[in-house]
Amino acid sequence: SLSSRASSRAKAVSQSSGCYDSDSAEPCPTDDTTDGHPYPTRDGGRGSGLRRQAIQNWHRRPYRNSTEGEEGDVSDVGSRTTESEAEGWEPEAPGSAASRPTGSCRLTARTEGAGGKVGRLERGSPGHSSEVISPEILKMRAALFCIFTYLDTKTLLRAAEVCKDWKFVARHPAVWTRVLLENARVSSKFLAMLSQWCTQMHSLTLQNLKPRQRGKKESKEDYMKSTRGCLEAGLESLLKATGSNLLILRISHCPNVLTDRSLWLASCYCRALQAVTYRSSTDPVGHEVIWALGAGCRDIISLQVAPLHPCQQPTRFSNRCLQMIGRCWPHLRALGVGGAGCGVQGLASLARNCMRLQVLELDHVAEINQEVAAEVCREGLKGLEMLVLTSTPVTPKALLHFNSVCRNLKSIVVQVGIVDYFKEPHSPEAKKMFEEMVNKLQALRKRPGFSKILHIKVEGGC
Repeated sequence: SLSSRASSRAKAVSQSSGCYDSDSAEPCPTDDTTDGHPYPTRDGGRGSGLRRQAIQNWHRRPYRNSTEGEEGDVSDVGSRTTESEAEGWEPEAPGSAASRPTGSCRLTARTEGAGGKVGRLERGSPGHSSEVISPEILKMRAALFCIFTYLDTKTLLRAAEVCKDWKFVARHPAVWTRVLLENARVSSKFLAMLSQWCTQMHSLTLQNLKPRQRGKKESKEDYMKSTRGCLEAGLESLLKATGSNLLILRISHCPNVLTDRSLWLASCYCRALQAVTYRSSTDPVGHEVIWALGAGCRDIISLQVAPLHPCQQPTRFSNRCLQMIGRCWPHLRALGVGGAGCGVQGLASLARNCMRLQVLELDHVAEINQEVAAEVCREGLKGLEMLVLTSTPVTPKALLHFNSVCRNLKSIVVQVGIVDYFKEPHSPEAKKMFEEMVNKLQALRKRPGFSKILHIKVEGGC
């Protein structure tokens, strides 16, 4: 019938935003599986899109502060939509779009006799009143659903101010499946406000967020104390609202305002997480939080938890953290770790437990020589396909050993700088020795098989 056809078409439109991952154009699994779960098995087709994304797009991860967009206060995007509501948000009337429960509205069309068509918006239970709308408005809203799924967070907030129909679509949970907040000042109340529409969110990225500005008469100590973890209450509202729908969580370059407690909150509310990124220079993750995350989220296959450099607690991420990661997630496919506390003992334990590891990044780890490479490869890494060494000194013999043992290696990325080798990088002797080291690494590209897989990036001094 026409009614059922329009309903199925609108349902497909409302789910269209969940068909593509934010970082890849490859289709990801949707809810239309046989048992109703998007990832029915651990070792089967579950998470295949994420595994391909981890291998192909690992180098596109945001290590530095993102340059997309300008820094600003997201709460200033439309006083009617964000700032005034963030200060004191009150739900709309029972019949409004924002206060409607998730999945309680659907677009349908029915035929009245031999005359024309009448579009009707059904809300909630059959006992609620119905608003009669024209077929043109119905088609426009359906088209807006298709368009708004591609809009970013800031644009969606502005779109809600245009008119009533735009507001209805812009605040529907079906268009809030991917949330990206970066390079902005936000408040905890603002995040709590977003949680009303993020009940179907599957990807959340918080990057380079800053707190309120420091007062003129406020000391630096008081400012740091008052803003420490100031966004965690709003983040908890977001995580609680999305629950098991959230599959991807990225928190990076948010010093002081978000601590490692964020991962503990994720372990409480988002048990279906599959990809987690947490990078901080003030509060690197410790083994206690890793244990909590591993106890609550057993399905993680991609994990990036290397501390940012320079780190205020460089030894907090230690061998104990590496051992805990191996015990909690033996099915990991992609992993990024690092810090001064990582040693050969922890790396060997990690390689022994994570036998399915395909992507491994070591960030600001002590020098990797042939002995370390032999010890780590003896325990595992047989299926490794990509090795990334960021600001980690490595010898040519170590790279030769990795290439000979890891038969599936398709890419080795070495990113080093003179400061990674010498404490006085500006001295003439340091520059000369560093140039010789780089030449030895570059000479490996002349060996058979190395020219296509070895990529060396030098930062300064050469």
